[in-house]
Amino acid sequence: MASERIPIDDGDLDALEEVLRRASGLSLSPGMRRALPAAVAEAAATVDALPGAFLRRLLDGEAEAVASLVERTVVGETYFWRHPEQLEALRTLAFQAEGPVHVWSAGCASGEEPYSLAMVLLESGRSGRGDRILASDISARALARSRHARYAAWSLRRLPGELRQRYLRGDPPAAEVVPEVRELVSLSRNNLVADPPPGSGFDVVICRNVLIYFDPVLAAEVLYKLLGATRPGGLLVLGPVELPIAREVEADWLDVAGATVLRRRPSPP
Repeated sequence: MASERIPIDDGDLDALEEVLRRASGLSLSPGMRRALPAAVAEAAATVDALPGAFLRRLLDGEAEAVASLVERTVVGETYFWRHPEQLEALRTLAFQAEGPVHVWSAGCASGEEPYSLAMVLLESGRSGRGDRILASDISARALARSRHARYAAWSLRRLPGELRQRYLRGDPPAAEVVPEVRELVSLSRNNLVADPPPGSGFDVVICRNVLIYFDPVLAAEVLYKLLGATRPGGLLVLGPVELPIAREVEADWLDVAGATVLRRRPSPP
């Protein structure tokens, strides 16, 4: 077992950051960079390797080693009912459609975001309309937690009480999302940097608080990929702090319910 921890010099840290950037787009904050040696040791333990040997595999770009490190460095902070003003804007702008609504939740982490979206669809009276939410993330561990769909109090802290009573069963740390909500969500592994979108023509693409971890050039590339996955007239929802990244994008900016969302114009982005 890998319990050994080794110091990593600045040159190797720089090289590891470049490995992570190529694999996942992640640019490390100072705090994340300081935590990288511990993440290397944890990742090594998952493949029963000594950290020193595992570090060499990482620097050589070995796919299994890199994937294991990515799992321990991607940021998965999320919770139910995050940015409720955006959820209300989607209810107004997209969830009144007659036909089925198709949504891509990109970078869904442990599932609180797509399950919140499913709750909004149900609260909008859309049960049985054929709506679908495709939720994707680079992290297999996060997707496993999404499939488990059981959550602790921290994830539920912003969810209105009446919705919690309707759509979850049991108590934290094992409060479980009800089947009616889960059935609206499909889960898929997707790397926003390396993979094509998992579909096209979405009515809504929502990707919040992901682009802030990319360098500006890569963030712009991923932004255009996200917008291109929407149908003409479809909506792209970013985290509020990410909106400045989109200031040059050819899209209409809509201000509704205290939120700003982007609408794809008829011409290709």
